[in-house]
Amino acid sequence: MRKSPENLLLSEISLLPSRGKKWSVRAAAVFPNSYPVGMSNIGFLTLFARMHDFHQLYPQRFFKNFDVSLEERMPLSAFPIIAASIAYEMDFFNFVDMLRRGGVSVDARQRENSIVIVGGAAVTINPVPLSLIADAIFIGQGKNSIRRIMQVVAENPPGISSKVEILNILSKFDGVWVPAIDKNIPARAIPDDETPPFSEIVSSFSALPNMMLVQIQRGCPFRCPFCATPTIYNPFYNFSFDKIAESFERWANRIFRVGLVGSAIADHPELGNIIDYLNSRKVEIYTSSLRLDRLKPETISSLRLSRQKSLTFAPETASERLKSTIGKDVSLERLIEICEKLSPREIKLYYIIGLPEETDDDVAAIAKDVKKISDALTKTRIVVSVNAFIPKKGTKWGHRKMAPHALLQRRAGILRRLLGNVKNVRLNINYKRRSRLQWAFSCGEDDVANAMLKSKDLNELVKNIRKNRWDI
Repeated sequence: MRKSPENLLLSEISLLPSRGKKWSVRAAAVFPNSYPVGMSNIGFLTLFARMHDFHQLYPQRFFKNFDVSLEERMPLSAFPIIAASIAYEMDFFNFVDMLRRGGVSVDARQRENSIVIVGGAAVTINPVPLSLIADAIFIGQGKNSIRRIMQVVAENPPGISSKVEILNILSKFDGVWVPAIDKNIPARAIPDDETPPFSEIVSSFSALPNMMLVQIQRGCPFRCPFCATPTIYNPFYNFSFDKIAESFERWANRIFRVGLVGSAIADHPELGNIIDYLNSRKVEIYTSSLRLDRLKPETISSLRLSRQKSLTFAPETASERLKSTIGKDVSLERLIEICEKLSPREIKLYYIIGLPEETDDDVAAIAKDVKKISDALTKTRIVVSVNAFIPKKGTKWGHRKMAPHALLQRRAGILRRLLGNVKNVRLNINYKRRSRLQWAFSCGEDDVANAMLKSKDLNELVKNIRKNRWDI
């Protein structure tokens, strides 16, 4: 059920300072997906929080559910500063659609008194599809980098300062690409932050209700050939226990659910101490996917005390051959052993179909493993999420083609047939024909950028991209 802006605002607890309307410049923080997803995204929450560092700005949020801002019901066209955090490739078009619906020109050349800045994980993987639409594109991550960008537009607001002048300043920053000035994409900005990003605002209507998220590490020490995390976030860095604890203490007993975010949680050298600390504060603890081959006995003991209700694992495949190829030798027996010790109410398992050199037998092996887990953990709810392999620019397999649609449908059908009636298993196949657009957004060049600019809706976009021989 869609919630009104009033109800959403009432659901929130915030550490952010209030901002008055008088003598301030409107700044739009855009998340081109739903409110629940956006309010569970650390990148977007960091963008919105850093806007509050400048008294000149009056930040307001936009989500694809609404045509006006959450805070003041203002249209996007009323904002001279528009900054978007784009985490998912499919949100590229959502963002363009939000500009159109908000009365903002999608062509960067036709905007004189407003500036559009985009960043986020999907943009860092491949900024080219938005190169004709955004004025400035931030490639990389880091709170300090976002703060520096926001400082420029706060002190030189569009409409008062020349847009050309603003873009000239931004183009000199690490990781900022201004396509109108330079056609060459700059190197990714490497963050210099020593304090972890964390939620400075939480909501009971978030996808993770009333949960403070804290990023305990960035990057990943592993190089799975399908994964863009090292490409986006490396060098790998573990935030210190003291800094993580400081983030939690900012909430001063107002939050009782904490999510620990990272791509290699089990590799944090102080994970046991972090969990013990949170246990002593009597909060519910949730973690990102745990790599089974890296969990230490003392960490398992701490997790047992935390009484986690849900555990997440990403085996990716059940094929011994493919495990070796991707460098993820996850033992089924080890997974069952850990779950028996920790007794979660639910476990979430993530798999990929359509991997290079995959066979139908490899996919059937996933169902075989899930059935074994189901038989061993009869009182545990097992959620199996299956995604299609999508090549990502900059990864080892970024040059590969996505498996044909018919092949992926057949392999999804194998899993539905073998797991459809398993009592304590819920199977989610996250693939449909339209999701193949992610491949074009992740790996496309100027052809995709031109299609984005001239396509009025999603159907037209698909047709225009297909003209360039993309199998979508």
